[in-house]
Amino acid sequence: MTGRPHGLRHWFATTALSHGLPLLDVSRWLGHKSIKETAEAYGHLTPDSTGRAVKVTGRALTRHRADLVLTDMA
Repeated sequence: MTGRPHGLRHWFATTALSHGLPLLDVSRWLGHKSIKETAEAYGHLTPDSTGRAVKVTGRALTRHRADLVLTDMA
């Protein structure tokens, strides 16, 4: 990282995206005209969300099934 404004800006974008902050938010904070500009420059840093999606939908389905069972028992 350099102490120059561009270096700090790049460090911020890299750190934010690699730690899971939303691409759209980072794009706005950087003042990019479009999210496409940010995605082309930094998109490779966004964490793969496939595993998270599987966990989230699994939990939601489990809760849904539990609600169905509890509703049927009432």
